[in-house]
Amino acid sequence: MPTIDTMNGPDVPGWAQDAAATMAAVEAGAASACAVPRLAVLVPVEDGPQGARVVLEVRSHELSSQPGEVSLPGGHVEPGETAAQAAVRETCEELLVEPESIGSLVALGDVEGPAGHPIAAFAARLSGYGGSFSPDEVERTFTADVGWLLSHEPETHRVRLAPDFDDDFPFDLVPGGRGYRWQWGSRAIPFWRGSDPMIWGATARVLMAFLDALRAGRAPREG
Repeated sequence: MPTIDTMNGPDVPGWAQDAAATMAAVEAGAASACAVPRLAVLVPVEDGPQGARVVLEVRSHELSSQPGEVSLPGGHVEPGETAAQAAVRETCEELLVEPESIGSLVALGDVEGPAGHPIAAFAARLSGYGGSFSPDEVERTFTADVGWLLSHEPETHRVRLAPDFDDDFPFDLVPGGRGYRWQWGSRAIPFWRGSDPMIWGATARVLMAFLDALRAGRAPREG
């Protein structure tokens, strides 16, 4: 079976080379369509009056994705950069800080994101932060004391993910038709009751991973 690489060259007919080019384009397009955007976030830890605290954001209401929600600095990993580099870049862009103000990164592992996609999470010391932020992406920032987070376990509630069918879904092709017993999934949603604004969802999951690393002695706390 010839491969795309072997279907080029002076001894291969033109029609075969054209077919190889078409196959390559189709494969590249399919790979691009199936690729899940990689996301990365940073847990910035600074010194506060009560000890270490985490800097969080309230996303701008002008954003098309999750406007007004609590989040951590982060975003998509761009081509050619690592997840750690993306976490630092996004933090610098959103909090208007220099890379030199961000200490050594601690990898917290992958955390489930809002749509179930993995988020590469990191934590690092943030030095000299004065509360700045980019209004294009951030409405305001606030902090959560690490001691408070450690002493208040988040509540976890489950949401059932029910199938949602298109109007023209071909039930006639499914054994049992509309009576088919579909498998319904579920997802755990954590809420940090008492936080203001509410810390929940993927942001709460990242902070839970941070606290786990902190308890294990791997994450930054005191300066």
